[in-house]
Amino acid sequence: MGATTIHYEASKKNYKSAREAYQSLREEAQHEYGHDSYNGTISTCSLEGKISEPKDEEAYDEALDKVDKRECVYYETDKYYVFIGWAAC
Repeated sequence: MGATTIHYEASKKNYKSAREAYQSLREEAQHEYGHDSYNGTISTCSLEGKISEPKDEEAYDEALDKVDKRECVYYETDKYYVFIGWAAC
């Protein structure tokens, strides 16, 4: 059993909050990939909080390094809630 990185974007037009977007993405992943706790999707992660938007690839990688397996965090852009983390697979 391992881990794989995840990156999901949810349009702010469609959701009132990041938590609502996260729940929707989880449900969508469970519908598509089932309830397997090692399916490599956001459905295997718990939302741990908000981070600042990474300024470049190095900052993005550093943000991922701070997240544990089965966790994800999010940041906001003008148009999206962006969820990154490590899914179980």
